[in-house]
Amino acid sequence: MFRTIVVCCASVLALALAPIEAGAVPALAQVSQDWAREWQSKNLDAVLALYTPDAVFMDSNGSRVTGRPALKRFFATVLEQYSAQPQLRSIGNFASGDLAYDWGDYSEIVTPIANPAGALETHGTYLVILRRIGGRWKISEQMWTGDKPVPVKR
Repeated sequence: MFRTIVVCCASVLALALAPIEAGAVPALAQVSQDWAREWQSKNLDAVLALYTPDAVFMDSNGSRVTGRPALKRFFATVLEQYSAQPQLRSIGNFASGDLAYDWGDYSEIVTPIANPAGALETHGTYLVILRRIGGRWKISEQMWTGDKPVPVKR
């Protein structure tokens, strides 16, 4: 009898502690696609709405920007200097509870505003760590690699 009670309690505890959703989740890749669409449209407010307040952005140049106010300043600077056409291809993602990730490949045509003839095409990979806040997935950390880092004058 005691063994039955222990097994039942352990089963209930395991179910209670199980993640709300686990495995590949299409909504995670959608966050990255939304980011690319809003970035290309230069919709800074919509881009920032995809991030947590304490988000960290790491670009292919090796710089790190932390927090939504700093992201706003950095992104505004980049968008003043360049137009971009990012194409993202999610390769994999996974969620467990309120944490998740999405990663994949990207290609991007980056055109300097001051010199449209100086456009460059870059390729690389991205990794996005997401947290579920208020039922919505938000970017907590974002990292890019690239074969041609884009210089940003700060």
